Amino acid sequence: MVDIWKEVLGTVEAELCGPEAEALLERCRAAGLQLWKVRPVDKCTLRITLWQRDRTALEQICAAQGFTMKVLNLRGGSRTRAFLRRRKGLLLGLLLALSLLAASSLFVWQLEVIGCDRVSAGRLLRTLAACGVEPGAFRPAIDPELVRSRVLAELPELEWLTVNISGSRATILVREREARPELLSERSPAALYASRAGIVRKVTALSGWSLVEPGDAVLEGDLLIKGEHESLAGSIRQEPALGEVQAETWYEITSVCPLEMLQIREKEGGKGSASLQIGKNRRILWPSSRKGLDECDKIVHEYTLGIDGLFSTPLRLVWAVRHTRTETELFAAREEEMKAALLRGLEERIDGEILDQAFFVGRSEGLLAVTLRARCLENIARAE
Repeated sequence: MVDIWKEVLGTVEAELCGPEAEALLERCRAAGLQLWKVRPVDKCTLRITLWQRDRTALEQICAAQGFTMKVLNLRGGSRTRAFLRRRKGLLLGLLLALSLLAASSLFVWQLEVIGCDRVSAGRLLRTLAACGVEPGAFRPAIDPELVRSRVLAELPELEWLTVNISGSRATILVREREARPELLSERSPAALYASRAGIVRKVTALSGWSLVEPGDAVLEGDLLIKGEHESLAGSIRQEPALGEVQAETWYEITSVCPLEMLQIREKEGGKGSASLQIGKNRRILWPSSRKGLDECDKIVHEYTLGIDGLFSTPLRLVWAVRHTRTETELFAAREEEMKAALLRGLEERIDGEILDQAFFVGRSEGLLAVTLRARCLENIARAE
């Protein structure tokens, strides 16, 4: 801001030569002249900087004190004002741009949602639009408290929401409601069954009556821990079945894919189209190819006029490029990648660990088959 003010008023860098420099500076101070960057060159010479409006007064003081004044540099001031007078159109355009920017800051042009995972962001934005928070909304008319109350009433999955507006950017912070765990009633009987066939290695019955022991072989669907047993009085006692049954299980998983396949390549330097989007309206500036989606891939780049985190405008340049898919190449199936995918899928599937594993690879009739055989130790007890 100080540099702009110096450009408008103008500054003079001068060299003063004469005796008794201290008396000269004291005379300037008494006259109210503002000097800065005062530095001696030698015993009789000073270099100073002052406002252009004080130049005449300094020349008079130098003549009275027997000093000679030499102007070294002129900056801004009359030159800047003359430049602006000759270019009134540029000045008017700058003022118009600043006015449009100030008017644009009264509207919301950019929305950002933070913290929305389970609830669809599109659903939240549609609800916000119904509450008046959308691109192009008048910023002073938005009441964050009212928006929060209406959105939470429409979306019970949300626990908390707030709308922070900074310039033309609205940031919506949400916190989703945690799902309440299902409470297990102590009076409702339950039982644990085998989710897979295996050999039992360890039984941990926290509640209920265990029907299997280590070393027993079980099939899928067999009852492992029941939630009822006979008391000493002869009555049947009901209680939920809780616990774990660790068992050895065996898996055999096979993956098959072609040994060779065609992979489509895209040509570089595809045709594109440029368009200007003002708010919700889009105007095409440069035409593009009319090829269908089956013949090419469309990649869209959007550039918003503004400074991220500072201000945003309704102007957006959209550049769409279509890459033609014509070239192909042979792509060979990768055996190691198939093995890693099978092993990763098994680890995500079981509730335990893999004890040992083995892979078997076969090639026949243009196909690659990879088989994984594994022995696992996992918890097979499941409630039904």
